[in-house]
Amino acid sequence: MKIAEKNLTKELRPLHDDFLDNIKNNWFNNKHRYVNNIECLPMLDQWFKSSKFNDVSQLNSFPFLDITMGNTHFIESFVGKHGYDGFQILNEEYAYYSFMGKWGVELGQLEKEKPLIITIPHYKWGGIRPEWKELLQECEAKKIDIHIDMAWLTLSKNINIDFSHPCITSVGMSMSKYSLQWNRIGIRYSKQRTMDSITMFNHYYQPNTNGALSSCGAYCVENIPRDYGWNTYKTKNEFICKKLNLHTTNLIHVVHDKNKKSMGLSDLLRYGEF
Repeated sequence: MKIAEKNLTKELRPLHDDFLDNIKNNWFNNKHRYVNNIECLPMLDQWFKSSKFNDVSQLNSFPFLDITMGNTHFIESFVGKHGYDGFQILNEEYAYYSFMGKWGVELGQLEKEKPLIITIPHYKWGGIRPEWKELLQECEAKKIDIHIDMAWLTLSKNINIDFSHPCITSVGMSMSKYSLQWNRIGIRYSKQRTMDSITMFNHYYQPNTNGALSSCGAYCVENIPRDYGWNTYKTKNEFICKKLNLHTTNLIHVVHDKNKKSMGLSDLLRYGEF
């Protein structure tokens, strides 16, 4: 495949390449050690915090860590706890919520004391929402708890958030964007653990529930470098953007065209001539 604009995709697909395919093939074709959830959890925590491209040092402000079956589990646990009418989102959010019939509001229109869930990094801006500071101010004034879906953090750079902010209550992270849809696993960081499906999964079905999930998660942590995306494709990303007059974002697999529309770069990163 040559470097051509027609090879960009409207769908923002996760990173995929031969290395990540081999991770999957090696898992299914070879024997691996058993790792239960309790042993896997600190491995995941260390892996997520080891990024050199994002400042995640403030994750230490969360005292409670729980394994999730990816960020969809994080979202569904949040929605299940608060109910359809018990939480809110902003406009331009993840399509999952609109499938539920849930629609967002503009900044300045958030309801007092109603939990907010938000996506960072965001597909539209390729990073943090531009109104992030104003959002924090509004949430602080209205006593709104913020829950952050950071599923795409693994493919990002320059994401620097002060997680110690009093309104930020929980954060979900996942390994799935490294072509790991076949074994979704991640962590929920929270400042106060409450009773929900993730708490049930971690504290009432331990230590051997979904041992295949945690064993594979440990295997992936040991074999996939945390910043694999930017370390591997930074130069190619910049080359493609220069050649096609695109703008790079803080997501390795997302670029902006001249109209600031987000386009998917995963296919070109893998197959485009360089």
